[in-house]
Amino acid sequence: MTPVDARDALQLAIAALKAGNKLEARRLLDGLLAADRYNEQAWLWMSGVVDSDAERIICLENVLTLNPYNERARQGLEKLGRQPPPLPIAPLIAAPPAPALTHLSPYVPPPPVVPAADAVAPPRPEVADYRLYITLVIVLSLFLICTVAGIVAAVLFVSPAT
Repeated sequence: MTPVDARDALQLAIAALKAGNKLEARRLLDGLLAADRYNEQAWLWMSGVVDSDAERIICLENVLTLNPYNERARQGLEKLGRQPPPLPIAPLIAAPPAPALTHLSPYVPPPPVVPAADAVAPPRPEVADYRLYITLVIVLSLFLICTVAGIVAAVLFVSPAT
């Protein structure tokens, strides 16, 4: 299913759900999720068409697996009596302030970076290394062209003896 088709199917499912046609919305959302099980919006809307709270919880947990910051899914889980999982990123801790410079030290350049022996790429062969092969290919090609030209000339210009 292409992204445009998926977006259209999702819009049709939302319209069906808003019109009160849960069966049609569920059919569309089932098809959408069968094609793309990572569709966050489809899982969110699916939570509105399933029949049981256990299924709603599964749908909302799937949304939070795909996007832990989805506020609607978090609120939906809380309404169902479930605690949403904690957010994956802890608050940033302020870094300690840099010490004030009391004196200027002379600039010392960093040591040169020497790559490890296994990180160095093998030397690339020079063009001269291929000269023999290139010459051989050219000679064979010319031989083949001359042979074909000779055969064609013999067939076209040599008339059968009478």
